Amino acid sequence: MSYASDDDAAATPVRALVEQLGFAPVWLGRLAEGGSLMQARDKSWAPLIFQDLFKKAS
Repeated sequence: MSYASDDDAAATPVRALVEQLGFAPVWLGRLAEGGSLMQARDKSWAPLIFQDLFKKAS
């Protein structure tokens, strides 16, 4: 699961929660960079919204 944050203190517990939920955390950086990869704005969709970034285990 990807995540982005401008708050380093908040990113650490978010990473732990993602791991606790059984997902692999993928840090995308600050909101200006990584956040824009995940957000939909107006009629434009961010490049990572519907992407399956990981190969599923068989």
